[in-house]
Amino acid sequence: MGSNSSKLTPEEKAAEDAKQAQVAFMKQSLLKKVEDHEERLHGMKEGDPHLAVFKDEMLQVVDEHLKEHATMEAEQQQLATFKTELMDKVHEHMEEMHKAEDKAAIVAKFKDEMTAKVDAHHQAVTAAKE
Repeated sequence: MGSNSSKLTPEEKAAEDAKQAQVAFMKQSLLKKVEDHEERLHGMKEGDPHLAVFKDEMLQVVDEHLKEHATMEAEQQQLATFKTELMDKVHEHMEEMHKAEDKAAIVAKFKDEMTAKVDAHHQAVTAAKE
């Protein structure tokens, strides 16, 4: 992962680190179960029912791990989708804000023009009275 890790954002790096930590924890848990079962199975024959129990337990642990991994990937995809939708809404809001700023500038210009016309008219009326 060497050169690829420099291309990850801090959020992606944190997610990758969390995933690696979870994998390491699950690996350690599996190793502990294997050690426990090896102690129980030491010296037993290959066809012993304890071996079948061990196999079933290991398959169950692997199945649980795969389900957790699939859930994590689905959650990550949901977050990515949410982020995209949120960024789209932010973009739309920014466009609306720029349109409102443009309208405000037009209104301010119109106000200035009308104020200048009113002032000119007022000056003309005042001058005509004198």
